[in-house]
Amino acid sequence: MPPAAAFHHRVDEGVVEKASGRQTFALPVGGQSLQYSGTLGRPGTGFRTVTRLLIGGVTTFDWTYQGTGAHTERTESLIRLSPNGLTYLCICVEGTTRIRHRGADLLLKPGRAALCSTVNPLEARHSTHNRLLTIYLDSARLDSQIPGVNRLLGTALAVEGVGELLVQHVLATMKVASGLDSAGLAAASEAVSDLLVGTLSRRAQPLSPALEAQISAYIDSWLGDPELSVERIAAAHHISVRTLHRLFQQRGETVSTHIKNRRLDGCHADLLARPDLMIGAICAKWGITDIAHFSRQYRARFGCTPTDTRDQRLNLTR
Repeated sequence: MPPAAAFHHRVDEGVVEKASGRQTFALPVGGQSLQYSGTLGRPGTGFRTVTRLLIGGVTTFDWTYQGTGAHTERTESLIRLSPNGLTYLCICVEGTTRIRHRGADLLLKPGRAALCSTVNPLEARHSTHNRLLTIYLDSARLDSQIPGVNRLLGTALAVEGVGELLVQHVLATMKVASGLDSAGLAAASEAVSDLLVGTLSRRAQPLSPALEAQISAYIDSWLGDPELSVERIAAAHHISVRTLHRLFQQRGETVSTHIKNRRLDGCHADLLARPDLMIGAICAKWGITDIAHFSRQYRARFGCTPTDTRDQRLNLTR
């Protein structure tokens, strides 16, 4: 672990008096400098407080903002100016922040976080009354502590359990850091690292067969609901949408294809077992609302129409 050290810094910025346009600024992270650009907000709004804490090789920023129009980004050209290999966790404390990163569009609300990399472009738009906690550390160091952590980049994570302890500890440490001696800083530094590793470790682990079985069982139990969605399945199992897609890709199919085929299989079984039921009723039972589209999908999967299946079953019983 790097030697414990603290740099406690606070900057207060008042109301934006006139339109200043986009500005480029350097964000000091440890001994490095990251280039970002953005706007504080529209004229007549805005009050941002920034508190920075450097402790044990981890740099943390506590951003609070009140106003409209705050927007920051790190573009390809800015990355070339400061190609630092850092990973950072963005944790929403108040308000909302919309982040575009690594092809994903993430909406962070209180209790949600995103894991990002400084080597990839990022765009963030902040709501009124916004507070965001960002924790930066060396990517190689984090990867050595949590194998597979790169799978989480560009995904949204729930801040719960150990994650909640991380937020509380960082904010509390910021308040008292200037009064801590070297032993206290070392203890606080170790706690930050341990809590960050604990927050990310479980998410970075490969999905277990037990979890895969739970997801499959969950999908089967909700096939009759037309509103069953990828987002709902992921949220129910506390994983990101991207992780859910990755799981099904490893199985050689997409989530939507799996759901569609399970519904078609259910309809096929009912057509054979219950020839007395109307086709529309069977479709409704399995969460299918477009019968014409269902008929085309059914033919593609079974080589015949739903009516053909029913007629074959009736002929066998005569």
